[in-house]
Amino acid sequence: MSGPSSRRRPGLLYTAPAFGLSLLFLWFWIGRHHEQPVVYPPPRPINNAPEKEMIREDWDFVRDARNFLMTDARCDEAFPELFKEIDRAVEVRKNDHVTLKELDEIVKVKGYMRAMIYDQQLYVLDAAALAINLREQATLHAIHRAIVTSPEPLPNIEFVFMSDDIAAGTPEAKWSYSRQLNETYNWLMPDFGYWSWPEPKIGSYLEVQMKATAMDTKLAWRKKTNKLIWRGASMELLVREQLVNVSRGHEWGDVKIFSWEEEGPKPESKEILTMDEHCAYKYVAHTEGISYSARLQNLQNCNSVIVSHQLKWLQHHHHLMVSSGPDQNFVEVAADFSNLPETMERLLKNDADSERIAGNNVRTFREHYLTPAAETCYWRKLFRGYASVSFEPEFFDAKGKWRGLPMESYVLERKLTWNPH
Repeated sequence: MSGPSSRRRPGLLYTAPAFGLSLLFLWFWIGRHHEQPVVYPPPRPINNAPEKEMIREDWDFVRDARNFLMTDARCDEAFPELFKEIDRAVEVRKNDHVTLKELDEIVKVKGYMRAMIYDQQLYVLDAAALAINLREQATLHAIHRAIVTSPEPLPNIEFVFMSDDIAAGTPEAKWSYSRQLNETYNWLMPDFGYWSWPEPKIGSYLEVQMKATAMDTKLAWRKKTNKLIWRGASMELLVREQLVNVSRGHEWGDVKIFSWEEEGPKPESKEILTMDEHCAYKYVAHTEGISYSARLQNLQNCNSVIVSHQLKWLQHHHHLMVSSGPDQNFVEVAADFSNLPETMERLLKNDADSERIAGNNVRTFREHYLTPAAETCYWRKLFRGYASVSFEPEFFDAKGKWRGLPMESYVLERKLTWNPH
């Protein structure tokens, strides 16, 4: 047979084997590709993009209070005085960086939690057997919100935080809610109550702020009760007993100790006040507890004068408290409240000055430095500051397995291991 078709047969004979070999090579290459170990998460550069020039914007409470999307530069601009504690901690460790060995040596006491941020994901690595109410959960949620709302990549870090009133143990780098002046190794983080404090029915911090604002809107300064209010459990704390004793017998005093066991079942009791009910008074007393007291950050939402003894325990925002001058936003008395009577007499005689101090309190805290936006900025600044003097964590352990459990699963099961069910 002759013709064009016969001349094409040799080409087909060569083409078919070549095509088959190509398929075989492709199958072999795909198989080899999938045999290679997959490394996750992939390397990702952090903060390597040139920063865009910012147009300066003044702080606007109505616009910015709940803005979780601020860049690092915008956070600096909006809250220029907020990050003093982070700067202090970085300075302490700039020549003595945090190490993995240091974290390994932290004693796992009640309220201990070890976590890691890796590739914009929060992982729980370890936790104490005993939790403290829902504090650890609240702090994990706050950290997670700061991560997932960040408009910029965050560094990989590994850290330990303590949810107890006192960050017990030896002086390793621990994140804690408060510290004393000599505890320079502690890194201050926002209190758990900035997420929520459900046990005493205080609720979420945004709820506290909304209710305090509503109370202040309803009650002008001149209509507020012209007394000093305080309610609290004794806890056998000397400073609280001193407040009660010094206030006794004075017309300006509405200071009482209650028992949760006695008052808890009686919702109609007038001895326990909600946080916004404190705002109905012109003067609100504050005392520390076992260490700090989370009551203060709630009271600072009232258009009232905070009257506090000299504090021994510091929180992340305490440096913003001003006790004198035109920017005064609280009144400080002696550590034992011994000069409280004369201080109250002076305040009562100078009502306009008291109103000015109360107004400064609201503008500094409720309407600026204790807003949700400020808290989120503080968390992200803490991540970056800590990373600058710490080590780069490993995602896999020595056996090539993931380290820890993603936060999303941990907060549901509230444990690191469990049987399928």
